[in-house]
Amino acid sequence: MLTTLRIKNLALVSDLTLELQPGCNVITGETGAGKSIILGALNLVLGERADRTLIRSGEESCSVEAVFDTKKLRAPLEDFLEENGLEPCEEHQLVLKRTFTGTGTNRQFINGSPTTLATLATLGEWLVDMHGPHDHQSLLHPARQLLILDAFGGLEQERELFGELVRRRAVLENEKAALVVDEKTYAQQLDLLRFQVREISAAQLKEGEDIEVEAEFNRASNAAKLLQLSQAALDALGENESSLLTQSGVIGRVLAELQRVDAGAANLVELHAQAGETLRELQSALSHYADKVDVDPARLAEVEERLNLLHSLKRKYGATLAPDTTSAARAAP
Repeated sequence: MLTTLRIKNLALVSDLTLELQPGCNVITGETGAGKSIILGALNLVLGERADRTLIRSGEESCSVEAVFDTKKLRAPLEDFLEENGLEPCEEHQLVLKRTFTGTGTNRQFINGSPTTLATLATLGEWLVDMHGPHDHQSLLHPARQLLILDAFGGLEQERELFGELVRRRAVLENEKAALVVDEKTYAQQLDLLRFQVREISAAQLKEGEDIEVEAEFNRASNAAKLLQLSQAALDALGENESSLLTQSGVIGRVLAELQRVDAGAANLVELHAQAGETLRELQSALSHYADKVDVDPARLAEVEERLNLLHSLKRKYGATLAPDTTSAARAAP
């Protein structure tokens, strides 16, 4: 029930606080005494449109505040406040406030929390029912009529269960609509998937191929330099007077003479022989490496084209050519 109504700077009222008692309260008076101002203030705090001409002359704004005792309110007030992000009632006291200015600024509050005019109006329909020649009456609302009928039949619990089923059905309908696409979109998606399958199949990919092709491309694009470096190494090992093998022969003869003088130098001769064998193995390996270096522009272009294809597919469909085992695991029963 309404317990307190405070009006400030509305019409002829400067500042009025009306305290209502439990039970029936009657306000009487002659025409022009201000009864309609009280009703108008109540309508404003319950969400009615504000008229700037109602602001008291000489004032910039007006406000109306109402306090309701909600102990006997049967509406789901607590859920409504929580769903709209509003503060809960303290000691069953619901506080509504409405202010507006001459510049058209409107502000409304529920339990101190800012809210919208629509929210205030919805809450107002639960709290007050106006009856008069030109006033709104909730009995004219079909929804209100159904609530009264359900309350008379004691069907509140059944109505709540049915309402939950309706809400669940709406959620499922939305989920279904999100999954179902129109025929044109479906055809476009199917064509795209078929193109992607053909593109991947035509590439004949092999796991790890991208690493191998990239390594071959690096060798092919640097073939001339690789051949130059390997040939320089072979020249350093070769049989000319300054080569390592020639110098190794000189050192071998010196060590052999050293061994003839001192038999204890035999291990030095053995180490030299091992070093010489290693140099000859290195020379043979370098020779084979140089023979395999192929300066072939056609092959370079072929490898580069393949590498570009692999990079393009990886950008489109994934960063690796390895099969997606996670998808298979999810699909397994």
